[in-house]
Amino acid sequence: MTIQNYIDNFVIKQKQIPYIDVLVTKGGKEVFRYFKNAENTATGKEKLYVYSCSKIVTALLTCSLIEKGIISLDDKVSKFLPCFDDAFLIKDGKSVKPDKDVTIKHLLTMSAGLDYNFETEFIIKAFEENPNSTVIDIAKAIIKSPLKFQPGEKFSYSLCHDVLGAVIEVATGEKFSSYAKMVLFEPLGMKNTTFKFDNVGFERLYYAENGKVVPFTYPEARWANHKTYESGGGGLKSTVEDLSKLFSALSLCDEKITNENTLDLLTSESTSEFSVKNSYACIQGGDYGYGLGVRVRKIPTDYGLPVGEFGWDGAAGTYGLIDRKNHISVTIGMHVRNWPDVFRGEHLKLVEMIYKKIL
Repeated sequence: MTIQNYIDNFVIKQKQIPYIDVLVTKGGKEVFRYFKNAENTATGKEKLYVYSCSKIVTALLTCSLIEKGIISLDDKVSKFLPCFDDAFLIKDGKSVKPDKDVTIKHLLTMSAGLDYNFETEFIIKAFEENPNSTVIDIAKAIIKSPLKFQPGEKFSYSLCHDVLGAVIEVATGEKFSSYAKMVLFEPLGMKNTTFKFDNVGFERLYYAENGKVVPFTYPEARWANHKTYESGGGGLKSTVEDLSKLFSALSLCDEKITNENTLDLLTSESTSEFSVKNSYACIQGGDYGYGLGVRVRKIPTDYGLPVGEFGWDGAAGTYGLIDRKNHISVTIGMHVRNWPDVFRGEHLKLVEMIYKKIL
């Protein structure tokens, strides 16, 4: 079965995924591309909510700043955001200071004690009272809620990357989006990547529930299309072509945007340092651990994925894979919220087919 037949007959027809775009590079050159939607009208230029694929950008920017000596893994977050001096936990019904300060490393390893609740009274109030809320405003609102556990105690998927966006803004003296544009998007020609929402050219968003895929009819979260808030954890809008430019550059360690030391730091596996017994696991399976903000492969596959392959995925099914050993990148674009309900494990099946074809 060809990859195209797999997409046409399994992904589109059987799994009811309305839209998919797969772009593969090797050695910086496109070696496979196929896009399809149920109506046969896809152009490959569709704009997507990439959601948590944004985390690759935020983690990369943070690790680059660490390599440049501008920030340190051991820096207290309060060095950049003084509001984190007020971090607290609830113990025996009382507010207590945590045993240790929240650090940059805690944010990068998702072990800061935060949760993923954008609907706290403090965050809602920050958005409603200030239509021009910034990453720093929301970071201040995030830390007004109690930590859920001691910093460094365990991994818990959370708003850490949103706080990192605020750290980046303070550390660089640049607006978060402006800094990302200056050091990543412009050098790579990513002209369709932005934190701002523009209806023009957006692929329709869908939702998976009980094995069915239906048009997304819920109101989008207030942070996703906010006119000024730039979520480092999930706020980017982009195209598969643009994302592929980034992932391909990382697979080559393109000196325009990064270096080997930064990528070695980014992919240094960290979850062995603390408990990972929590409600969230790396969606791609147990062969992956967690680095400094990205999944990192711990066990090689027989079809060619090496130890150190890394990336992340997003809430609507967008997926990035970066393989520095073989200089391969895989970018998959989808637009189905809650995609694991119908597509869990299928990204890696596609990757296996791709690797068997090009290696």
